[in-house]
Amino acid sequence: MVYRKESLIKRIEKLKEYRRDIESYGDLSFDVYLSDKKCKYAIERLLFLIAENILDFLDHILSAKFNVVSESYEQILENSYKRELLGKEMYEKMRGLGGFRNVLAHGYLELDDEEVYRNLEKMERILPDIISFLEALVE
Repeated sequence: MVYRKESLIKRIEKLKEYRRDIESYGDLSFDVYLSDKKCKYAIERLLFLIAENILDFLDHILSAKFNVVSESYEQILENSYKRELLGKEMYEKMRGLGGFRNVLAHGYLELDDEEVYRNLEKMERILPDIISFLEALVE
């Protein structure tokens, strides 16, 4: 696979857009999250898009630079750590993202609202660091 810097830059720009979208919810309480189905569905989709974007970004680099093919989304993170794309701290921040992406994608009958809300709060905290980290990878 050919390494495509332009594609990675576009993914970073999309992540910045998603960060603004998350920030637009402000201090959304869990009760409001539960009671507003449109908001709930929008947040679930936004978290899915963020996870998909980050994982695809890392998968692209693994494939292009290391000829590594991951068998699962969580394995993308593990392989990124093994190939030293991710340091221990960043790996710890992102760990579980692949599994959570799968839960969002497939629903597994019902999503756990508390888990989704916790992941929203977590993503609000770590997304700026992830974006900065990915930008540094592209430079």
